[in-house]
Amino acid sequence: MTRAVAAAAVWCALLAPVSAFAQQPSPTPNPLSPRIWIVAGSGFAAARAGCPTCEPEGVVTKSYPILVDVGVRVTPRVDAGIELYWVRLKVNDEAPIQTTFVLGLVQMRPWVDRGLFLRAGMGIGIAGNGLYNPNGPVLAPPYTTNALGIVYGVGWEHLINRRWALQAHALHHVAALGELTTEAGERIRNVVGNYWTVGFGIVIR
Repeated sequence: MTRAVAAAAVWCALLAPVSAFAQQPSPTPNPLSPRIWIVAGSGFAAARAGCPTCEPEGVVTKSYPILVDVGVRVTPRVDAGIELYWVRLKVNDEAPIQTTFVLGLVQMRPWVDRGLFLRAGMGIGIAGNGLYNPNGPVLAPPYTTNALGIVYGVGWEHLINRRWALQAHALHHVAALGELTTEAGERIRNVVGNYWTVGFGIVIR
C-alpha cells in the first residue's frame, strides 16, 4: 500500500509540469515582426544633364517614370528596401536614353499615426539604351555607363485599409554618370544627371 501511494505521488509530480505547460496560452504574434512593403507608381519627371561641354541653359527631358519599391517594415516608423526607378535623360541633341536606378532605400515616418514620410537611398544609376526599357523595345544599341546614384524626397501616405494605401511623393534622383559614350560614338565627360519627380503610388503592406 505504501509503495502504491509513493508511486502515485511521483506520477502526479511528473505530470504537473506537463499539464501546466499545456495550459499556457500560445504566444501572440509580435506586432513588430517584419512585414513586406511594396510600392508601385509613376508620375511626371523632368531630367537635366549637366557637363562642362553641355549647353549652358541645359536640356530638360520630360518623361513618365516607373517606380517600384520592395522591402520590409523594420519598426512602426522605419521601412527598408530596394528601389527600382526608370526615367529618360537627354544629353545635348542626342536621342533620350533610359536611366535605371537600383538603390538601397530607407523610409522614415516622424509620426506613426500620420502619413508624412521622408526617404533617402544610395546605389547605382545605369544610363544607356542597352538596358531593359519599359517604354520601348528591349534591343537597342548598347551604349551604357554606370554611376553612383542617390535619392532623397518627401511624401504623404493615405491609408485606405489595413493593407492598402495611396501615396504622393516628390523625389530628386542624382546620378554622377562620369563619361558617357553616345550612340554616335561621341564621348561626353563629367556628366551629372538630375531627375525631379512628382508622382503617386499604390502601397501594399
